[in-house]
Amino acid sequence: METSTHATKGGMKKKGRRLKRFLGLQREAGIAWSGGIEHLLPGQISGWVVAKGVPLQEVRLLVGPHLIARAEINQARPDVCEKLGWQGTPGFSLELPAELPPIDWQPTPRLLALSADGSQQVELGLLGRPQQTAERLKALLQSDLLGLVGHCDGLVMGTIRGWACRRGQQRPAQIWLQAGGQEPIPVPCHGHHDGLQAMNLPSQSAFVLDPETLPQAWAGLEVWCSFDREAAFRLPQQAPIVLPSRVGSISVGGQQAQLSGLHPSALAMPSSYQDMLQAAPEDLRQHWQALESFRVYLDGIEYQLAQEQQQRDLASQNQKPSGTPRRRWWQRLPGGR
Repeated sequence: METSTHATKGGMKKKGRRLKRFLGLQREAGIAWSGGIEHLLPGQISGWVVAKGVPLQEVRLLVGPHLIARAEINQARPDVCEKLGWQGTPGFSLELPAELPPIDWQPTPRLLALSADGSQQVELGLLGRPQQTAERLKALLQSDLLGLVGHCDGLVMGTIRGWACRRGQQRPAQIWLQAGGQEPIPVPCHGHHDGLQAMNLPSQSAFVLDPETLPQAWAGLEVWCSFDREAAFRLPQQAPIVLPSRVGSISVGGQQAQLSGLHPSALAMPSSYQDMLQAAPEDLRQHWQALESFRVYLDGIEYQLAQEQQQRDLASQNQKPSGTPRRRWWQRLPGGR
């Protein structure tokens, strides 16, 4: 857990400043507080904030007078509470919209944490990089990536897996596989991922990458996934991913596999699985191969059905009779027009 660093007014000994930096304490308009933005993603801003003697209730993202999004400060953060000796739920997760109203970008974007009546507020910054907060917020809000969410699940059964999407998307999202000194690789997200529907997200949003499909130059490197080619916005992940010391291109169906267009079900099985398959008795090996072929067949059908359903949904939307247009999200906010 990282904490923010600011000094208070008035004289202070070096010892006091070190202790304050360690605890992440700040003072704004008489409020001693700690916290900030941990993750700045195209579809979500998350972090935590605590204030001594002031019950901060919600965060608001503002650009001048425009309210972009708001969220309650009500998420459990046992790591924060343990380190600071705090009781409560100091975490927040602010969902960003995929579209914005016309905005004057001259004012600086700000993320504020406020008390229930709005009389007390503090401005939150990026933990460890507070001076970059305004620039990063503005770049995000003006980006075509706005509204994208996702996660890299890590190495699962020898393959790199995860998901990325927008709510109500009309076409699959694309992310980028990154490694230091290597050309980023575009990766489509159109496979099935369990659990996304429960979050009101499209289930056909998964990606699966076999390290064997990567160029040999990637062998042994640490890799990560980003929403953008420039790697300004990384997908969250739990642990570092380091590729095996030997990787290389494979062919599928007699043709070279291209990560940018290959459906996950067409990827080769992990090398460890292949090794077990080769070492198995002949009759067991035949059973395994038959089951694997059937799995690939079912995955292909599932993907085809999902694509057809997506086309039907799109056609149905286009055929809806035009009536009174639905007010956009910002027009439904208090004081919206």
